[in-house]
Amino acid sequence: MQRKIRLLSPKSSLFLMALIFLGMVVYIRFRLLGLPLERDEGEYAYMAQQLLQGVLPYTESTSLKFPGIFFVYAGILGIFGHTTFAIHFSLLLVNLATAFLLFLLGKNLIGWYGGIAAGVGFSVLTLSPTLQGLWANSEHFVLFPAVGGILLLRVAQEKPIKIFFSGFFLGFALMIKQHALFFCLFGILCLGSRVAVYSFKKTISFIGLFVAGGLAPISGLVVWYAITGNFSNFWFCTIQYASEYVSLVSLDKGFENFKYNLAPILESNFTILWFTLFGLVSTSWRKIANQEFSFLLGFFICSFLAATPGLYFRPHYFILWMPSLSLLMGLGLECLVSRFPSGRFNTIIPVGFLTLVLALPVWIQREFYFVLSINEATRVVYGLNPFTESLEAAKYIRDHSGKDDKVAVLGSEPQIYFYSQRRSATRHLYIFPLMEKHAYSRKMQKEMIWEIEVAVPKFVVVVKLLEEWASPDSAPQLLDWEENFLKSDYEIAGVIDIVSHYDVIYKWEEQARGYSPKSRFYLLIYKRRA
Repeated sequence: MQRKIRLLSPKSSLFLMALIFLGMVVYIRFRLLGLPLERDEGEYAYMAQQLLQGVLPYTESTSLKFPGIFFVYAGILGIFGHTTFAIHFSLLLVNLATAFLLFLLGKNLIGWYGGIAAGVGFSVLTLSPTLQGLWANSEHFVLFPAVGGILLLRVAQEKPIKIFFSGFFLGFALMIKQHALFFCLFGILCLGSRVAVYSFKKTISFIGLFVAGGLAPISGLVVWYAITGNFSNFWFCTIQYASEYVSLVSLDKGFENFKYNLAPILESNFTILWFTLFGLVSTSWRKIANQEFSFLLGFFICSFLAATPGLYFRPHYFILWMPSLSLLMGLGLECLVSRFPSGRFNTIIPVGFLTLVLALPVWIQREFYFVLSINEATRVVYGLNPFTESLEAAKYIRDHSGKDDKVAVLGSEPQIYFYSQRRSATRHLYIFPLMEKHAYSRKMQKEMIWEIEVAVPKFVVVVKLLEEWASPDSAPQLLDWEENFLKSDYEIAGVIDIVSHYDVIYKWEEQARGYSPKSRFYLLIYKRRA
């Protein structure tokens, strides 16, 4: 007697496919948990380390980012420990949690198929090395409360408490990074668009509740800084200097940045990104409510705008765009499913198509995901930047100094402070802002020089990268001072010469003093003479 084969339902098949892909994402992230910190991660980790020691951000370190990311990192370090593994494991958890929220949002907006596709698509997209997705940049931590706030707003209906907390979550996202302002704007536009459903008075009251919730985290922070007498530091770093920083790039240069950094993302993930376009176009033949379409389109536009401030378009900025693209991909799948009558093809074709769409980007980037070592993967994404080498420099400093000794890094590698567990001799953790032509550069140079001279650090690390000192004309006093300061009181203790992607030469003590670097990418570790 012939047994009849029973196919899984489309929903069950999609769930199974999603679990397979999510399992693969977890495996890849676990395999690469030990990736060294890049410089933004190093800044967040070091300032979080200070925060756990009772030092408020902007008092002993400058940063143009809002302080929420430092509090997030402080929580990570406090719970999981002060390691790169802890930071990247936390990123894995946050990424999966955001994917789940996108599934719920997609299910509410589009349907089950769209929700599943949006959640798993987001996790696969944000894994990509072209987005620097395996490093714990602030964008990942912005999206979790931002998507949560948008989901809550979507289901809030006329419940004031939900509207308030929707604003609160989006306000917390803004406290992590200023770019989240556009997600807050999206929330206001969503509420404003409901004026046809609610009365004008009720709509205004809901917007007021939303704004009050959004302002609550920032207001509490401002009050805290005012009470502790540190408001001027907070204002200068996050408003005055940040405003200057986002005005440095011209429109033409910004467009070049956009094309240059978007191209590899499109090339590596083209099937997913083209399918999002299909989702957008598919609304012309599938009946979707105007409210849902307006929501998706508005979210798409505001998400893109969130990546634009300053026109730098760094690869990880595009992570802020990924939730809206994932939702549009989900819409495309939902439309595809609706084109087929119920039956075998209703299961096989959508599941097979989505599997192909998600599998091709993984296949294209398979060597990075499954083959490359941690050091090789870092080189592929960040070239000859000394992120792996920072570990060795920090280990030497930690082994040859006391806990109260200070370190100065004349470069842009704050991860050295975090690894060495030594405090910076200066508030300026990056050399880049001091070399740029803006209103505060000379003032910041003088501050750095004065702070280092007063602190008399035990070690000074000079980072020489091709682009690090790219504008020496903008900082002649800093370059002259560095040479004279090091000659008088310091001697070479180590040289790290990054000759190529695979060849790094380490010289310490006596060997270092007689060694001349062969490349233009190297670190010099100076030790104060006894």
